[in-house]
Amino acid sequence: MADKELQVRTLFQKMLEDAEEYKKTYEYYAEDMKDFNAKVQWRFGPIKGYQVFKGTEYSYGMDGEVENPDIVIECDDLNFVKQFLKNELDDMRDLAKADFEITSPNIADSAGTNAFRQLRASISRIPAFRPLMEKNQGTQSTAVAIPINESLGTYENQILPLAVIEHFINKASHIFLYELCPCRVTRDCQNFDHYAFGCMCLGRGVLRMKPNDGHIIQGHLATKEEALDMARRAVEVGLQPGFGRLRGDAVNRIGGPIPDTGDLFNLCYCCPCCCVVGSKEHGGIKDSPRYMREMFQRMEGVTVTVDSELCTGCEECLDVCVFGGMEFVDGKAVVNEMNCFGCGRCERACPAGAISITMEEDSVERMIARIEAHVDVT
Repeated sequence: MADKELQVRTLFQKMLEDAEEYKKTYEYYAEDMKDFNAKVQWRFGPIKGYQVFKGTEYSYGMDGEVENPDIVIECDDLNFVKQFLKNELDDMRDLAKADFEITSPNIADSAGTNAFRQLRASISRIPAFRPLMEKNQGTQSTAVAIPINESLGTYENQILPLAVIEHFINKASHIFLYELCPCRVTRDCQNFDHYAFGCMCLGRGVLRMKPNDGHIIQGHLATKEEALDMARRAVEVGLQPGFGRLRGDAVNRIGGPIPDTGDLFNLCYCCPCCCVVGSKEHGGIKDSPRYMREMFQRMEGVTVTVDSELCTGCEECLDVCVFGGMEFVDGKAVVNEMNCFGCGRCERACPAGAISITMEEDSVERMIARIEAHVDVT
């Protein structure tokens, strides 16, 4: 057996064994895996093996094939496989460079990066992918949704979301406005304009973005006045502001990835029908393991509560929450504190007035301080 093949074989065997140890060392393993059932077949050139995840039960086999696999992962480039198994890759996009194929019987187009997007919820639970997933998101990633509920009152004589957005826009050294919302375009949104409310990028990182004519997403440098006007109109039509620093925002910028140097702030105006953070196709919050969900946090001091006596069990709140933040127990709505992003959509949708959202007095200042500890827009 060639040295390279022997090295990969040894690393692969260790990967299969380490997944057993992962059960003992990862605090939230039982929580993340309780509903995960998947048979995973690996093929690295002449080397093969499989993993079977059945809730918290785990088994594996070397030199074997599992019957009717749910996910098949293949790559013939053993040099690349060696990098993957040693956690030496920089980003999930690297998987596409060596025809690292991830396929599933339930997904027609599933090669490289497309596979990652479509199978992200499953891939993120496979222990071998966690280091790469964390690299893709970044340890300094943090994001928050800003409630647009009138019940929260005003902040500095403005409605809450506009006051917070204005804070960051006025501090920004540079502002880039997308000419469309890629989420609404790809999902052909029927409820909100595809082109009126694109994402914004703030900070010096904007200058590293390199738009090209062949890319679906185009935009332009904008003035503070233009950005504030778009923010006002987005909030008026009911879109949810969400922002912060996510390494994935740098990875997926116009013209290709750029270095994440802590100076690119992304601001989106999300609709409940197309929000990528809550999208199952992109491994949204409710479908992600705990270590990924913690990158998305509720605004400091925001509390969502349900009055069970008023709740009629109509499930309107369940329908509008894209994050899986609402559950039903014995016919009554109950807040899932882990998944609840504090967006407030449920309160606005509840016909019985059973849901309330409140905010502590210093919530805005605390949230701004947390975001600014991770990203500099000046």
